[in-house]
Amino acid sequence: MPSSLPTLEEPPFLDWPLIQNPEHATCREFLSACQYNNTALALQLASDQEPAALTFGLNRALDCLHLQTARQLLLNGVQWDAQTVMSASNSFSAIKLLFDFGFNVNTGVLGGDTLLRMVVSRNDGPAIRFLLERGANPNLGPPHFTNARIDQIRVISNSGVTLNQAAARCTPEIFSLLLDHGAVLSNSIPLHRAAGGRADVPIPPGERIPMLEYLVGLGLDINAMDDAIKICDDGRGQRGSPLMYAIVYGRVEEARWLLEHGADPDLKTPYGVSAKDRAKIHPAEHELWTLLRDPRFKRH
Repeated sequence: MPSSLPTLEEPPFLDWPLIQNPEHATCREFLSACQYNNTALALQLASDQEPAALTFGLNRALDCLHLQTARQLLLNGVQWDAQTVMSASNSFSAIKLLFDFGFNVNTGVLGGDTLLRMVVSRNDGPAIRFLLERGANPNLGPPHFTNARIDQIRVISNSGVTLNQAAARCTPEIFSLLLDHGAVLSNSIPLHRAAGGRADVPIPPGERIPMLEYLVGLGLDINAMDDAIKICDDGRGQRGSPLMYAIVYGRVEEARWLLEHGADPDLKTPYGVSAKDRAKIHPAEHELWTLLRDPRFKRH
């Protein structure tokens, strides 16, 4: 475990500048050359482009995994932006390319995001290890809630979003690795996110049960409310217990496991909502209702 995490009052931040003159005579040709891996033409046209157009070309090359073109652009001084980091996050090779050119592992991007959070969301184990070995701070990330415009959101130092993503997508081994590298458990709601949450790819039924087992083994309360994301004491901004998350997102097998291990279906949030209330979004014949009506799981 590292002796200490990087202490940055204000991590580096990348914006997303726009091309000021998209109708420039050779701009489209340059971007097309980057997109279709015509390195020679891209370099020939590069000297005539504004900085933002050069960065757009770099991003197109990375989006298409044309790493040789991207490398040549970087060698010629093209600067990266927030989109560059997002594009690179989809490929371990592209990530390593950025580091070849001095990328700061704790750089924040538009919306308060970080490269570590992005690769955790893809469950990319090798990339996660690579970033942690280079000092990535798992507590940096976006706030849980904000009313600010996306271009005004900055990285905060006590974000639990990366741990939440790991609970929802990764293995217990990866979650443990984040803890070993200084992730603060109390910033997050991992048991809730393992039980249910939005996913950009389908998650098979019961797939998150090993994570639930691991987290309960860490001593997390199976009936805890999601207090780490609350906005105020009356419960605004919260959904409730892990069971409520499983129900809202229709995770039948995860809900079954929680009930079998002590989840209380009658427990209420600070504003008086129970798991059974949450289940009203599902039709009466839904399997979740069968579980909630099962007398074995009655607590009161």
